[in-house]
Amino acid sequence: MDQTKPYNYDLLRETLHNSYTMTHIFTYGSLMFERIWSHVVQGNYEHQTGTLSGYVRRCIVNEKYPAILPGSKNSKVEGVLYHNISSEDVLRLDSFEGSFYIRKPVRIHTDKNIFTADTYVLSDSYKQILSEKEWDPEHFEKEGIEIFLERYFGFKLVKD
Repeated sequence: MDQTKPYNYDLLRETLHNSYTMTHIFTYGSLMFERIWSHVVQGNYEHQTGTLSGYVRRCIVNEKYPAILPGSKNSKVEGVLYHNISSEDVLRLDSFEGSFYIRKPVRIHTDKNIFTADTYVLSDSYKQILSEKEWDPEHFEKEGIEIFLERYFGFKLVKD
């Protein structure tokens, strides 16, 4: 090793930091849609469909977006798995989701693999805002996305 060229410790530290802080994020509601996702995050990320087992997705009362909570072992939630999200964008997602949700690790099944990813689960202290109605992504895309873009408070919480 050439001793005349010192290590670039700042670059090494940043590289190690980024390699350990990248995470996968599983989305199952509004963030599955590119129009919403791109308003929140700054990076471009590979993504694919995925399935979360053992959870149910329900509508929030009087809102256009859903939440998930643990269900039976046969319950499944379909969604989108985004890969290797930067720590900065994870913080933006945390802000967007607000205090209603807790980010927690889950296992996501795709066509070929199983990934550990984080997802946003409704906090126990807010379960009273959940309805029994299942949330429909197609209905959201056709009739709810514009209202959501206009009204959802989480957009104001995300820092540029």
